[in-house]
Parts: sequence; C-alpha cells; structure tokens
Amino acid sequence: MFVFIIAALATGAACVLFARAFDWALRCRLDFMSVGHWAWVITPLGFVVAVEIIRRTAPFAAGTGIPQTIFASEHFTAENEAKVYPLLSPRTVTVKIGTLLLGVWVGASTGREGPTVHIAAGVFLGTLLLFRRWLGFEFDRRSAAIAGGAAGLAAAFNTPLAGVTFAIEELSENYFSSVKDIVLMAIIVSAVVAKMLTGEYAYFGRLGEPSSLPFLAVLLIGVISGGAGMLFGTLLLRGSEVFKRYSRGSMRFSLPIAMAFGLLVVAKAVGTHTLGPGNLIAQDLLNDHFGSWAFVFPWAKMATTLMTYWSGLSGGIFAPCLAMGAGIGADIGQWTHLSISTCALIGMAAFLSGAIQAPMTSFVIIFEMTGYHQMLLPLMLASMLPFMLARLLGVPHLYKSLAAAYEPILKKK
Repeated sequence: MFVFIIAALATGAACVLFARAFDWALRCRLDFMSVGHWAWVITPLGFVVAVEIIRRTAPFAAGTGIPQTIFASEHFTAENEAKVYPLLSPRTVTVKIGTLLLGVWVGASTGREGPTVHIAAGVFLGTLLLFRRWLGFEFDRRSAAIAGGAAGLAAAFNTPLAGVTFAIEELSENYFSSVKDIVLMAIIVSAVVAKMLTGEYAYFGRLGEPSSLPFLAVLLIGVISGGAGMLFGTLLLRGSEVFKRYSRGSMRFSLPIAMAFGLLVVAKAVGTHTLGPGNLIAQDLLNDHFGSWAFVFPWAKMATTLMTYWSGLSGGIFAPCLAMGAGIGADIGQWTHLSISTCALIGMAAFLSGAIQAPMTSFVIIFEMTGYHQMLLPLMLASMLPFMLARLLGVPHLYKSLAAAYEPILKKK
C-alpha cells in the first residue's frame, strides 16, 4: 500500500506539472495573432518536427494515448511485459510530453486530457517498476495501468468520480461492461417516471440552479450533438486508417505539412479560437456569451482537430469534443430560444458520449465539473441517446478500434 501511495503521489505531481507546461505553451502560442504571416512557416515546420520525433524515437507516443493505455490494461501481463512495456515506457512518455507541447505551441488543435491519461499510466507503472527493482516485490501490471490511467483522467478534469467510471467503462474488461446498457437504461427510465410523478425533488434541498429544459429539447440536443460526435469519431478513425499509408516513404513529410496548412486555412477564415483545446470557448458558451461565430465554430473546430490528429501528432480529443458539443448545444439553444448555457451543457455530454461511446464517463465529467444535481438526469439521458444510437447503427468504438492497431506487437518474438 505504501508503494502504491508513493506511485499515486508521483502521478498526481506529474499531471500537475504537465498541465502547467501545457497552459504555458498555450499562452505563448505562435499563431496569426502573435506572429502574423510567419504562422504559414512556423506551424507546418513545427508539425513536421514533432511528427518526425515521434516516428523516429517513440512511435507509441502518437495520438491521444488512451488507446495505448487501454491496450496495456488488457494485455500487460508478466508474459507480455517486454512487448507491451514500450507503450508506457519513460521514452514514450517523455516524447509525448515534448511533442504535444511543441504541437500546442505552434497552433495544433488538441487537448491535454487524453495525453494525461497516457502520461499518468506511464508514471504510475514506472514508479512501481522502480520499487520492484529495489525491493523485489511483484504487482499486477494490468491493475497498475488501469489505476494510473484512471488517476490521470481524474487529475486532468479534477473529477475523481469520472476517473472511477472511466476505469470501469474504458480501461477494464469486467462483468459490468456486459450489463452496462441494461443498468443505465433501467436507471434513466425509473428516474424519468419518478420525476414525472413527484416533480423536481432534492433530498437535502438545492442551491442555485440553471434554467431547465423541456424533455423534447434534451432529446433533440442528444440526437443532434451526439450524432455529430459519432460523425467526428468515425472520421477520426477512418481518416487515421487512410492517412497511415502516407507516414512512410517519400510522402512522410507531405502529410503533416498538408494538415498544418489546412488547419491554418480554417483558423484564418474562422478565427484562432479554433486552435488549442477549446475550453475557453466552452466557458464562454456556458456563461451565455453567444456570438454569430458560434454557428460555425463546432464544425471548424472539428476540422482543425481532425487535421491535427491525422497529421500524426500526439494530442487529446476530450477538450475539443466538449468544446464542439458546447457549440452545437448553444446553437440549438439559440434557434429554439432556450437557455444557451443549459443547452451547451447538455450538448457537451452528448457529443463526448457520441464520440467515445462512454456515456457514464461523459455525464459524470460534466456533472462533477458543474455540480448541478438537477441536471444529472438530463445529462444521463443526453449521454445515453448517442451511445444507444451508435450501438444500433454499428458505429465502431473509437478507442477500442484504435487500441486494436497495437495487436501486432504481441506477435513479435
């Protein structure tokens, strides 16, 4: 227990330091606002350098890092340690941190939450391996990967309960995964019936509350924003498969340059708020600061985030997904003359659930970040709708599909 506590302390400290470095890179970003037309040179050059560092030194540092953590949590056993360890090794973690900070500095559209999961899993596991070398004790490697990854998500969003649900939904294969659909649907249906019969009821009372939404509005936002999330996840997955063929040979430099130029074109046309994680835009919408830019923002943000990921950079999609969902929800609120902030809140949960197909994690993250008890049921419903639609339509699970790409490492001798 002492060793695990030390590993958790090291992981928490690493997550905080990484968050501060990320915020510094974001404040010093080299975009059209800070360097003018030099961005047409700096951004493509930065993309190429970051991608080449990843390809040449630590290929497993690419992407969000959550697929790598999922694969490790499923396959990191004593027999596979030598094969799986590179996914979470110090080299992979170091390269991921360096290239992500470089990408954000030159204008990439990415977040730090997914990479924090990857970094946390690596730090947690690495600390335990050091103690194993010094003290000679054994530990369950899969549990260490799950614990580290879940701790990383909790630290990234400051949402401990979301870390628990993320461990259940995404990082571990257990019995609950097979009954999750039934359990969540039973909870939501019974809660809807209870609310219809008793009205708004809080056991210990409540503090200030946001504006309520009609039931049909929650359904509308859940379907539209969740559908957009499914579209984003599908494009990210399919595009990764298509562009993977350009990561080798004479075209290896062309892909990151092309994606960087595409990102800059969008930023020039719509605004530099389409770069970075997008959390400030989400905050504005949650505070009812709505402008005409909000109608274009979700789709422009989707384009810049997809191009960042397709280029081969390391980076996360959690924060961009929440920003896109907030934009779509706010747009619906504007069109229907409903509360902008409440619609944005519902849209965030629905989009994230549609993109990553993790409804529990989606609504718990939003609920923990806001603390509005009366919004829990709408958030649950808006998160479940896109998840069930994705299951009905056969939309592949984003992170599990990306994690499957690491299967060949188990076949290496």
